[in-house]
Amino acid sequence: MGFLRKGDNHAGKTFEVRSLLRSVEMKGKVRKITAISLCLLFSAAMLLVLGCGAQNEHLAKGKELLKSNKRRKEERAVAEFKLAIKEEPDNAEAHYLIGYYDENATIQQRGEHLYLAYKNDRRKYLDVLIYETLRVNDRDLIQATLYALRKAYKTGGQKEVLKKLLEAIKSKDSRDRYDAGVALAYIGDKKEGDPDRVVPELIKLLDHKRMGTRLNAVLALGEIGDERAVDPIYQRIILITEEKSEESPEVRRLAVEAIGKIGTKSAISKLIEIIQDKGSSLRVDAIEVLAKIAGQDVVPILTHILGEKGAREVKVKI
Repeated sequence: MGFLRKGDNHAGKTFEVRSLLRSVEMKGKVRKITAISLCLLFSAAMLLVLGCGAQNEHLAKGKELLKSNKRRKEERAVAEFKLAIKEEPDNAEAHYLIGYYDENATIQQRGEHLYLAYKNDRRKYLDVLIYETLRVNDRDLIQATLYALRKAYKTGGQKEVLKKLLEAIKSKDSRDRYDAGVALAYIGDKKEGDPDRVVPELIKLLDHKRMGTRLNAVLALGEIGDERAVDPIYQRIILITEEKSEESPEVRRLAVEAIGKIGTKSAISKLIEIIQDKGSSLRVDAIEVLAKIAGQDVVPILTHILGEKGAREVKVKI
């Protein structure tokens, strides 16, 4: 058993006091650091708010102009939107509004702004471009939107753009389906697009349960003009079999036109098959399409068919 020496209790108390002082001192420093940090954060937030306010001043002014009854309001609003992106180059809304309203710009220039809107806010403006901007009654703006979508597809957005368009072409809304079909045809263009990926996706849609989806897939394949679509269109849409005894007359007629637009040797061969089928309700359609694309080369077969006993009178220009 040990004994306390004189002064030990005092030493212990002294140690406790010093520890307490150190603790208070550290807490003071922590409080001081915390206060400084909060002050800096508050200052940064204020600067951000003030900065955004200054940067968006022109955007807000331009939007107010659009709501007004002032003369040349669109032109004046566009000028404000351009000032907005000078101060804030990544402002997606300003880019979108320039692309939408700047009628003095070229289609490509408008398309670039629409693309930059998508680039700076992909989640919002991909939907806006597909479901809203393509609907407008402005041919130049529609072309600019198609330009933006194809550029978005080519610059890293391939998966999301294609996915969104394939969703839209399956929509219950007929305008969504039509617009998506137009965009898919544009993105799948043989010269500047990606037919190798788009065409197979459209061919899959020829079996879709919704007639409007099949119809717009047929239209898109006809616009792209890819040889790979000829046989699927013929087999799945035009040809009536025991397995597939029904198809909308409108879809079948458009399928004949689509094959005509593709216009390859195999396409012409399929059209001749339709014409030679005396029981086909599409003979007249096929004759008219074939006459347009093949000219004098089909005169012998057309002469033979049109000369059949009981054949309907069909006037075609060759």
